[in-house]
This record gives sequence, structure tokens and C-alpha cells, in this order.
Amino acid sequence: MVANLWVQMRAENTEETMNRDPMYRKEGRALGVVFENVTVIGVAAGVDGIMTLPAMINKIVQWPVTVLTQMTGKRKTLTTQIIRDANGVVFPGELMLVLGRSGAGCITLLKTLANSQGSFLEVQGQLAYAGLSGKEMAHRYRSEVVYANEEDFHFSTLTVKNTMEFALWLRKPANETRSDSDFARENIDVFLGSVGLSHTADMIMIPDFLISVTSPADCLIRKDAAGIVPTDSDQLAAAFRKSPEYQELRKEIEAYHTQVGKNSRLIQEFRDNVQQICSCWVSKLAIVPNPLPKQIWIMILRYYQLLWGDKRTFLIILAFVVLNAVINGPAYYMAPKDETGSYEKSSALFFALIYFYLNALTEVVTTVKSRSILLKQAQYGFLHPSAFVIARAIADIPIAFFQCLVFSCLYYFSIDLQCTASAFWIFVLIVFAYYTAVQSLFRSAIPVGLLYSGFGPGRPTQHRWGSWLRRASPSPYALEALMGNEFTGINLTCSESEMVLITGSLKAHDPVAGSVYLVDYFGYTRDHLWRNFGIIMVLWFLYTVLGSIGLTVMTRESGGSQSRIFKSSKQRDEESLPKSAASSSSATQTICEDSQPDGMRIEGAPDSNFTFTDVSYTVAHDGEDKQLLHKVSGYARPGQLTALMGASGAGKTTLLDTLAQRKRTGKIEGTFRLNGEMLDESFERSCGFVMQQDIHEPFATVREALEFSAHLRQPAHISNEDKMAYVEHIIHLLDLENIAEALVGQPGDGQLSVEERKRVTIGVELAARPSSLLFLDEPTSGLDSQASFELVLFLRRIAAEGIPVLCTIHQPSGVLFDMFDQVLLLAPGGRTVYFGETGENSSKVVDYFGRHDATIGSDTNPAEFILSTVTSKNEGSLDWPAIWRASAENQALEATITQLNSTVASKETKINPSQLYASSSQNKYALSLLAQTIADTKRHWISVWRDGMYNFSKIAKSLFVSMFIAFSFFHAGYTLQGLQNQMIALLLLSWIIPTTCADLQDLWFRKWAIFTAREQNGIYDWRALLTALIVVEIPWQLFTYTLVYLATYWTVGYPNETPIAGLYYFMWILLGIFGTGYSHLLAALFPSATLGGYANSLFWVVLMIVSGVLTPHAYLNDFYRPWLFWIDPMRYFFGASLGSVLHGVAVECSSSDLVVFDAPPGSTCGQYAAAFLGSNPGYIVNPNATADCSYCPYSVGDEYLDTLDYSYGQRWWNWAVFVGFCCTNFMLVYVVV
Repeated sequence: MVANLWVQMRAENTEETMNRDPMYRKEGRALGVVFENVTVIGVAAGVDGIMTLPAMINKIVQWPVTVLTQMTGKRKTLTTQIIRDANGVVFPGELMLVLGRSGAGCITLLKTLANSQGSFLEVQGQLAYAGLSGKEMAHRYRSEVVYANEEDFHFSTLTVKNTMEFALWLRKPANETRSDSDFARENIDVFLGSVGLSHTADMIMIPDFLISVTSPADCLIRKDAAGIVPTDSDQLAAAFRKSPEYQELRKEIEAYHTQVGKNSRLIQEFRDNVQQICSCWVSKLAIVPNPLPKQIWIMILRYYQLLWGDKRTFLIILAFVVLNAVINGPAYYMAPKDETGSYEKSSALFFALIYFYLNALTEVVTTVKSRSILLKQAQYGFLHPSAFVIARAIADIPIAFFQCLVFSCLYYFSIDLQCTASAFWIFVLIVFAYYTAVQSLFRSAIPVGLLYSGFGPGRPTQHRWGSWLRRASPSPYALEALMGNEFTGINLTCSESEMVLITGSLKAHDPVAGSVYLVDYFGYTRDHLWRNFGIIMVLWFLYTVLGSIGLTVMTRESGGSQSRIFKSSKQRDEESLPKSAASSSSATQTICEDSQPDGMRIEGAPDSNFTFTDVSYTVAHDGEDKQLLHKVSGYARPGQLTALMGASGAGKTTLLDTLAQRKRTGKIEGTFRLNGEMLDESFERSCGFVMQQDIHEPFATVREALEFSAHLRQPAHISNEDKMAYVEHIIHLLDLENIAEALVGQPGDGQLSVEERKRVTIGVELAARPSSLLFLDEPTSGLDSQASFELVLFLRRIAAEGIPVLCTIHQPSGVLFDMFDQVLLLAPGGRTVYFGETGENSSKVVDYFGRHDATIGSDTNPAEFILSTVTSKNEGSLDWPAIWRASAENQALEATITQLNSTVASKETKINPSQLYASSSQNKYALSLLAQTIADTKRHWISVWRDGMYNFSKIAKSLFVSMFIAFSFFHAGYTLQGLQNQMIALLLLSWIIPTTCADLQDLWFRKWAIFTAREQNGIYDWRALLTALIVVEIPWQLFTYTLVYLATYWTVGYPNETPIAGLYYFMWILLGIFGTGYSHLLAALFPSATLGGYANSLFWVVLMIVSGVLTPHAYLNDFYRPWLFWIDPMRYFFGASLGSVLHGVAVECSSSDLVVFDAPPGSTCGQYAAAFLGSNPGYIVNPNATADCSYCPYSVGDEYLDTLDYSYGQRWWNWAVFVGFCCTNFMLVYVVV
């Protein structure tokens, strides 16, 4: 592809293109690079081992000792030399090609020369750009030397045009007179046109990569040359240093130092040129040409582009805001202005903050996912990472204000707050300011951030050691402002029929001003309203600054070496290591010597003839039908290797997916037959499909990935021993022995190279022993020339076994192209240009085009010739699809398809190869659902065990949050405030579920992404994966919630009685199981982690409000009271838990809890209150007194539970109902999926 595009650029007025490109900048760029004795040192592979949870905890515990030993120089890290004594020079205007086999260090050398050295331990030797050292270039001119990574990362909701606009806006030279939009528009046309991608301007970017540079060569050592030529890297390096070529290189290096390195004029021109393209407002030490305000402005525009590209998500989020206000607001409708009603309104205001605090949690996911893209942008000199944080904070303001305004219009009046314009707009303003502040905070410890807001525990009962959190969090300031705004100017009363004292009154039945109630109960005052607003805005600014600093630190290449990770931290056995480089270089010889693959096909499998006729594929695009394939026909016969070729966008991958029956959307037309029979549901499993993207379980080893594929996809009648033996054979054939025990990892993590990952992908499909067909999408992408040659040679061997092979391929060399038996060539629009045999030396396909006046040059690559011919836009270009339709070759193709279908259909015994995989009870999959589930559960358990960061994050957050809450309510006691604090403590402890929900959902989406991309096509059933996710997660949840129970139960001060503590533990364990189902259900309902996070906010707030804890059942509105309270699962959790821990405890009212009244003359307090106490809870503290009678509203905790409609007698019934809700969650997950 690169070669073809380069030819096009040269042929289509290249000079004009270059002159119009201001980024080309001939002046001041003549530096070149020289490197002498460069040695790159990294961490040895397998030193750290897999970072499981125990390994991570051990590393954290040993961290102080590790730092101390490193500072004293006593600790030595096992290292390896990736590059050793490399020398070279590139003069200005020259192009250097770095060649080497996988693992030779090509990428390491390129990153070193590009000053992208953060992932290495040490770089030794001399590196210079003319007279500028590598350190100076990295410090002052980093954006002038860039490294283009082999993996591409982009925002998946932006178009190609949007992405290029962003880059051009930020890199536009300061001395450019054109406007930003004109500059970007003109250069986008130039850039896209120069590489033949003008048609992709409005296409959505996808975060995948496409690398395809292939030119295979045969490097076998003749037997008569053994011992004469170098056989390993050491011998080759020694031979090179003795060669005349090395002496010539030394002369060139010296010439470079003389002509370029010591030429001060070139260096000064470079400095001046860089300074000229930079704005005058930019520091001379800055690496970006534009000042920070412009970066921020462009990032704001980009943010709204991203929002518009994913507007469906925004509309769903807005719908969640509306639902939250509509559902939760009526729960507090017309709350009375008495003791209970005032507490209800306080809860309503508190939950308005809770919802937006939970919403802000999604900012964590967004920021983390943006890191890789920000790293690339910073390295390219586009922007400073702080611009991202500041721009997001500013751009969120109108979005957040609109959400808060919509919420307030619905929520404010439904909870019957003061109906004045000033009170309403103050409510809107405070909620908005709070939301923007917590968006900048985006911390995951949700209950901790809200803990010291002053709602629970109240400020008068808060521990003094936690005051720092109250001052650093926006929650107390926002809650004080909202409550001061509402309670000032109103009076709270108590009815004559109730003996209830409102906090702040002196005698029973005395009304109390709302402002006095706030001061006495919460310690709040309205006088602080505008002060609090100012503090919230200051905190918003501080969080934004801290976020900018933090992201700047995060957006760097990680230190150390990104090396392979093996199952054991110990060095691999010597026998598992390649004996020398010769073992790698002799891979081709191994393939050639092994003439047969020892049972590549299943015994008894007949030859497969696959035909497809008039295949069309149409999708809906912008309200219209867009046809991507137009009546494509062809066939694949045993022993033949067929290439699907075409220009970029011609529909090669679309056709391959359609033929493999992998398309799940759009309209497919045409006929597909295998041996004359229509395809059955086992077809997908009987075929192998090598995707262009290398998608694997990242925590599986290479060997485990192949074993999993073989176990689940090979027929059940094959023994497991034979399957594993075949896996070892594939490992040997693909030269995977030295990485067989290495983790596959993620693309771009530095563990396996692109070429190694591609071989693993092919190996996974070959391990399944496909019997019908083998499809490959760009199998040579990312492979070097020798590996590409070996791969295609191996594909020929598979085809020779009787398995038809179809693969898409980009711009193969003449040698590779000649290895294919047939070619199907597509023109843009998915129209057939040619289908047929290639012929010896591609003679047949060349002759076809030659008959229509398209003549090939004597030294032209046939593949490049046919592609350039059918994509040419020169005047007089032929309509090749029309020519094909009228050709004799097309008529012959139709006749051949008819013959193949009729021949195999007329045989007496019709055996479809896919039927070898089928059984009477299970056609689509090789194994039963139970066997699939066991295999998938085993793999997922290993994956979760090895994912130490996931387990540590979940457990650490749970323990930190729960212990902080528990100590904040340390020994809450059994006063009225103590009872309420114990209730609120349990309420906040249950928020471990929304706190860890993001972790569980992230794991869910990662595993389902692998399943939907690759493993749903005949490998295993979705029910197996879903069961594995649930079964593996539950033990971890039990472990986590057990730790939380042990850390919090006695800390809060719950009863130390075995029956009560035991029942509480049972409920706590059930809460962990409920949290698993709750998180999975939200992930199943919503398509992304972002929407799952917002849904978590909505549903969790609803569950809390109607559970009866903060709004008693009796005070819910008439619509919610009869049904919503009873279907809330958390009502049963709190009912059983609180019903146990508060049962039978004696209540001791503090002086502020007592209701004080006077008895009539001649009566004692006890005599006067006797009739009241006969039908109401509580007791008289001083029954014999005649004045200032003190009444405690509750004598035991059960009386307090009665006000919440909870009962100790219903504890086991509540437990059983909660078990039912846990099971219902999981059943709903199965139904939704």
C-alpha cells in the first residue's frame, strides 16, 4: 500500500503538493541525525512476573525497602540489552530503512532516535542532531522529532476531517496569514488527496491500526555455506565491523560531524525557523507553537465535536436527569413543616447533591481512556495536557448548567420548596456550582466525599479529626447553602396531638424558626450562603489546577521497560529459550522441511467447495441505503489460495465478513453454498477467521489462548490430549516457543510486538482445525517481509490439505502475489473487476488487462499494476466493472459455479464438512453448554486472578471507604442522634455498591468486547460467558464484603451478640451478591461504561430514597407508599440489618434529645404523661418531678424502628425476600442480554 501511494504521489504533481504544504518547511530542517555506540538497556523479560493481587500487595509492602535499597545502590534490577553498539548516520534529505526480524529491536532503535526513550531504563552512547545533543532536542524541540507508533489511537466519535482539523489548527505556523479554518480546509484536501484517502474525510475514526508493508525474501542458508556465513547476531555484528561497509560508515559519520555537526549556520537556521512558527506569546522553551489560551479554545471546540458525534449518549444522560427529578422529587411532595417534615426536606436537598456527585464519577473513566491519545498529542507538540483539563472544565459549564436547570425545574417544585424566584435561582446556582466542582474533582470515593457534608453525621457530632475533609470537599458548603436558602424565613411546628420537640424550641409545642433549627441541628446558617458559593468556585478552580498537574504527570511514557510478562517471575528455563538467533532465522527452513502439518485436517473430512453468487450488502447511512457490495460472485475450491484485493474502501473486509457470515447488521443478498448445500448454523465454527485486529484475552498466555481455541472449537470426539498435542504443533510451526508462556497483553502495551500478536491470532484460528474454509483479513499487516513470506507459504500448505483459503491482502509484492492461485479484484463501490486464476508469474490476470489496452511494464509488480489500473482517475479511464460483466471470463465463472454446485449436490452421499463438527443435539458449538461454561469460567477465573489492578482497586476502595465511614461514626451510641447515626452509617456503607460499580462494569465491557468481536461466532454461547462472569465475581465479592464487615461492624458500635452479628453478616454477604447482579444488570442494559455510570447514579438514588431509611414509609406520597416501598430491594436489606442491630437496645436520650414540658398543678410528670405513654413509645426521665418534665421519645431501639416500618420479628422474612431480589437480578441479566 505504501509503495502504491508513493507512486501516486510522485505521479500526481508531487512538487506542487509539497510546495503547498507549509508543514514541509525546507528551510531550517537540514539537521539529520548521527548515532554512535548506542546501547539501549531495558528490564529483562519476566522479571516482575504477573501482577496478581498478592504480588501487588507484596510489592506495596516492600516498597519502602525497595526505594531505600535503590537509593543506596544495593538493589540491582535484572536488565537486558535491547540494542547494542548501534552506529549510523542519516544526512539531511536522506531516508533510512530499519530492517530486522521480530525482537531484533527495530522499534527500540526508532524510539531512541526519535527521543522517545521514557520506556527504557538507560540509553548509552552518543545521539546528536547536527550540533544539538539528544537531551537538548528532547527538552527544547521535542515536537520537531516525532515517533509515529505502529498502533493508532483516536476518538471513535470524530470523523477523519475533524481529527485532521484539530491537528492543523494546533500546528499552524504563527507566520501563516490564512485563517485557521482556511488553513485546515486547504491542507486537509492536500493531505488526503496525496495518499488517496479523500473519500474518507467524513468517515468516523476507529481506534484500530492498519500496517501493511510487505516484501518477502528467502533467507535460507545453503548447506554448503554452513560455517562460512554468520549464523547468529554476534557473528554477524563481528563480521560487519570487519567489513569495508563498516569502514565506509565511519567515514560517513566523520563527514557528518564535519559538514553538519560543526555547521553553526544550520543549527541557527533551525532555531530561527522553529521560533518563527511559534507565537510571540509562547515561551522560547515551549514545544508547542500556540499559547495555552488558543490550545484551550481549540480543545473546547473539539469537546463539542465529540459531544455532537455522540449526541445519543448526551440525550440519554439528559433523560436520566429528567427521570431522577420526576421519580425522586414526588417522594418528598408536600413534606409537613414539622420535625419529620424538616428532616425529609433536608434529605431531599442532600439527595439533589448525591445524584450529581455520582454523575461526576464518570469523569474518571473519560480521563483515563483519553490518556493514550493525550500522550500522542503532547509528543507531537499539539498541546499541553493541562489544556485538556482546563478546556473540559470550561466546556462543561453550559452543559452542566443546562442539566441542572432541567433538573431544578422538575425537582424544586415537586418537593414543595419556597416558591420565590430568588430561592429557586439560588437553588439552581448552588447545584450547578457544586456539579462543576465535583466534575473537576472526579474522585471515586463517593461516600467519603459526601460524608462530612454535615447531613450525617451532623456537624455538632462530627469527629474533629475529620474536619480537614469537610474543608476540602464542596459538599458541606453546598448543603449549607441549600438548606440555609430553604429554612430561613419559615417556622416549624408540632401538632397538639404529638409530644415531639423540634430542635431549637424550648418547650413542647413551641414553634421554632427554621434558621434556629438549622443552627442547633446542623450548625448551619444562611449568613454563609454567598461565602459558601465563593468557596465552591475556589474549590472548582483548585481541582482544575490539581487535575491539570496530575494529568501532566500521568501523560508521560512509563519508566522502565515494557517487556514481556511470563507466568512465573523466575527466569525461564534454558530449554524454553531459543538456542540462538539462528532458531528464529531458520523458521522458513523449518516450514519448508515439514512438508505436511501432521493432521492439519480432521480425518474423514471431505474437500470443501464454497460458492457465492450475486452477493450484495446494503447498510443505512444518513437516512439512505448505501450499497457496499454489488453482485459479487466467486468460489473457493480445495487446494486453492484466493486473494481478495482492491483499493482502500473497495469493500474487501466487508466482502470477507459477509462470506464468513459475520455480519449482524445491514441487508445481505445472494446465495452461499458449501458443497452445493445451503449453509447451516455450524458453518461459522467449521471455518477459521483471522481478524485484522488482534483481539485476545490479555491475561492469557499464548499457549493458553491456543489451547482454549482448540478445546472449544475442535470436535468433541477428538480427545483433549490430541487437541493439546496439536496446539504444540501449531506453536512450533508459527515459531511461538519462546513466547508460549508470555501473556498476550493489550495492543500497544509493549509486551508482544505487532508481528508476534499477528502470529498468535493466526495460531488461535489454526488451533481450531477449520475443516470448511479459512478466512484471513489482512494477515500480513504488521509482519516483516520474511514473516509475510513464511505466512503465505504456510497458507499454501493449509490449502494443499484441501481447505480453501480466502484472504484480503494489501499491495503484495510480486513474489507474494504469485503464490496465490486466484484473485478477486474489487473496484470502489464493491464491484467485481476480475475473478480468476493468477497464472504462472501472474500471466493470466496480466493478459486479461492487456487485452483491454492496459500494458504492464517489464519490471512492474503485477499487484501494483492491476490496483493502479482499476483505481486510476485519469481522463479516458475505462469502466472496468462494466468490462468484467461483459467478459467471457465472467460467463466462465458463472458456468463454473453452476457446475460446482450441481456436481457436489448430485453425489449420493452428501457430506458437508461442517457436519463433522455437528451433533444431533448441538449444531452451532462443538461442546455442550455445560462444557463451554466450565472452560470459560476457568479462563475467566485465571484472568481475574492475574488482573491484580482490578482486584486491588475494588478491594482497596471498598476498605478505604468503609473504614473511613465507620470511624466517622465510631461508637455512635444509643442516643436519638446515635440511633440516627447508626442508621446513616449503614446507609453510607451500602454505597460500596455504586463505588465499585464502575470496576465491575469496566470488566464486563472488556470481556464482552472480546466476545462480540471474535468469540461469538461458533466458539461458545453467550450464556457461558455470562455465567462465568457471575460465578467468578461472587467469591471475590464475598471476600471483599467479609473484609468490610470485619473492619466496620464493631467500629460503628453495633451489638456484640452472636445471633445479631451473624444475621448482619449474612445480610452483608447478600449485599455483595446483590451488588454484582446490580452492576451487571446496568452494564447489560446500557451499551457503554459512560451510560452505565449515569444509570448507576439514577437507580441508586431511587433505591435509597424509597427504602424508608431517610423518608419513612408513612411519609411517602400516596402513589409511592402502596407499592414502590415494597418493591425496593434495599428496603429489605435495611429492614433485616437495622432490625437486628437496633433490636432491644436501651435508648438514653441526651439533654438535646429530650422533650421538655410542664405538668399541670397538683400532678407529677409521670401521672400527667401516663395516658400518653399508654399508647405511645418513650419514657419520662423524671417521673416524680412537677415541672420541666423530660420525655425521651424512645425507650428501646425497636420503637425507633417502628417509625421506619422495620421490625425485628420480620428479619428472616426480609432476608428471604432480599435473597429473592439477588436471584432476580441475575435472571434479569440473562433476559436482557
